[in-house]
Amino acid sequence: MAVHLPKGTRDFLPEQMIQREQVIQTLTRIFVRYGFEPLQTPAVERIETLTGKYGDDGEKLIFRVLKRGEAGKRGEVDLALRYDLTVPLARVVAMNADLRMPFKRYQVQPVWRADRPQKGRYREFYQCDIDTVGTRDGTADAECLAVLQDALSELGFEDFTIRLNHRGLLAAMVADAGVSDLEVSVLVALDKLDKIGREGVDKELMERGVGSDSRERLWTLLSVTGEGALDHLQAEIGEPAHQAISELRAVLGYARSMGVSDEHLLVDPTLARGLD
Repeated sequence: MAVHLPKGTRDFLPEQMIQREQVIQTLTRIFVRYGFEPLQTPAVERIETLTGKYGDDGEKLIFRVLKRGEAGKRGEVDLALRYDLTVPLARVVAMNADLRMPFKRYQVQPVWRADRPQKGRYREFYQCDIDTVGTRDGTADAECLAVLQDALSELGFEDFTIRLNHRGLLAAMVADAGVSDLEVSVLVALDKLDKIGREGVDKELMERGVGSDSRERLWTLLSVTGEGALDHLQAEIGEPAHQAISELRAVLGYARSMGVSDEHLLVDPTLARGLD
């Protein structure tokens, strides 16, 4: 009988595992150096914990687990494999009111996506997360930038760019373009810029109901990258963008004080997360 792996999964033989473990050990050492503590959560979560958190596209990619017995035969579901490490973190925080804040955790565990397997994409893969919960201080964001720079450098990478943006800045740009009611749709489309290019994003924005004047205004606002983008957006939008720009400048300043190099940082107003 022929035997096969499930699609979208991999075996790691000893030579590969040694290399993977060395990488994880390096990352873990850096996480601990910055004061992050380990967290581990179950592979499965209650279905209601995961659903309603990832938007329509993400919802389709959750691996659901059938109930045992007759209920499972009817297709009823009560559990699911975790889709990421962020929602389980939120559940842990909600369940443990005595956690000392700010709570800094790192987590290195596999996650599962019911995606269509293709080159470079798998249904089971590892995420290495750090998060700080319980503070709005910009030093927490800067610390993430420092961790990322140290991790990439210690793994032997020299030529890399860490892009950063501000959710409030995205909201200000969308509002300035007159499409606040379509904010989520705009950001979902914008997240695809590096995959389908400006022409593809512009077409998707049109299909999502963003008019030509609004699209043109958005591209004007998004036309500058780097720290000069903050001056550009301050001049174009003014007061509605002021707080986000001030907070981004503060994060950049904190990051530099932690040793993050300007050559590795790029303010990118197009950077968006495409989850609903």
